[in-house]
Amino acid sequence: MRLNNLFVVMCMSGLSACSLSELTKSEKADWHDVPLPSQMQAAQNWQLVDDFSDNFSYTTKNAAFFSKWHDNHIRGWKGPGATYFSAKHSDLVNGRLVLSAESVPESAQGKVVNYGDFKSKKTIYTGFVTAKKNIEYPIFVEASMKISGLALASNFWMLSDDDKYEIDVTETYGDTDYNAKQMSTNYHIFKRDPVTNDYLEDYGHKPKHYTTPNKALLNQDFHRFGFYWKNPKHMEFYLDGELVRTLSSNTDLTDPDGHFFGRPMRLIFDMEDHVWRAKNGITPSQEQLDNPNLNKMYVDWIRAYQPKN
Repeated sequence: MRLNNLFVVMCMSGLSACSLSELTKSEKADWHDVPLPSQMQAAQNWQLVDDFSDNFSYTTKNAAFFSKWHDNHIRGWKGPGATYFSAKHSDLVNGRLVLSAESVPESAQGKVVNYGDFKSKKTIYTGFVTAKKNIEYPIFVEASMKISGLALASNFWMLSDDDKYEIDVTETYGDTDYNAKQMSTNYHIFKRDPVTNDYLEDYGHKPKHYTTPNKALLNQDFHRFGFYWKNPKHMEFYLDGELVRTLSSNTDLTDPDGHFFGRPMRLIFDMEDHVWRAKNGITPSQEQLDNPNLNKMYVDWIRAYQPKN
């Protein structure tokens, strides 16, 4: 008997309180057989949040895709330094979200921007995909990803709509074996000019690195990057279901304004060429950008769970 037919029989007989939408989603979900981290299972009973869960099994960027995702930065920010976010550099291939990097033609690079002691044009296209809706705590999110093999950061992160609060679930470089073994996590609480929104100060920026078990390379296979946003003052980071960092006001989370992470944020996938690395000569070469084995970041799926009731 097909599973859908079995479901109908059970519901008609009063043996099940589940819904057809829940059943069909779990049938299709790539993460169906992947358990939540043991700490999560022990802490709560969880339910899937469909708005932020996706196995990217679209044949193209269709209405279903755009019901969940915006195919660029929500306000048109082009990216840091040489980075130039482009909707043409995100794609859906074989049930995966694929972000790619490519050189920007000289005619499209725009003017030189001065970053203090470093100047740059927009020379590297990358993909940038943002969730349409904001997430709020308490929530656990987890993405199955393979980072690129470039000197770009492959990122899974969250940002508040006022650009003041940022969580980097992973911000990992794939250009060397050493970097590709390091899951980098970070947070930022920005002080900004109330009129121009220009950056004034960063109360956060406390990165931590976790070396993968058996020194696995994050650019060679898919790994699960997870984040539990318990409350404004307590967050946890996971790699392949294992707790790798606890960030709380009892450890290294500080906010002079006393707000902490209490406001909604958007989930984001992207790649970036960071100014602090580029000014030290650490940036992809033309040959690397042209290499399809290096220039892509993959997201197999993302799932999100909130406590029941």
